[in-house]
Amino acid sequence: MKTLLRTVSLIAVLCVCTACFTTLALTAVALSNLTPGEKVTISGVTAGQIPSQPLAAFFEADGGGTICIVYDFVRYKDGQKIKDKFVRGGVYEYKDANGTVRYAPIFIQAKQFKNLWPVAAQLDVNSVEESTQPQVYI
Repeated sequence: MKTLLRTVSLIAVLCVCTACFTTLALTAVALSNLTPGEKVTISGVTAGQIPSQPLAAFFEADGGGTICIVYDFVRYKDGQKIKDKFVRGGVYEYKDANGTVRYAPIFIQAKQFKNLWPVAAQLDVNSVEESTQPQVYI
């Protein structure tokens, strides 16, 4: 009887965890109505540099909301006003001050798209990392 209760409890926990992951994925998709690759003009101010990435920053758009921009900064500073054309390119996952996982759509500066695309690809939560080690099949 105890084994049955443990099994049922384990299945219930797994179902709840699966539902949480599905909800997080749907939230990331709903963060922006723009489809990847769509070009838009965005204006606002920088709100903080992305850790370990000098060409990416959190950005408070004038229309409201926080996004992640990949931009060819001459010299980064918080509160820098920017108005430029951007291309949608992925979703950035981060933790806020409370430790809550958040998602921000990634926008890449349109005129530097070819140069900045690799940076956005590294930041994208959906990108697949290529292993640097050769795979050995036995």
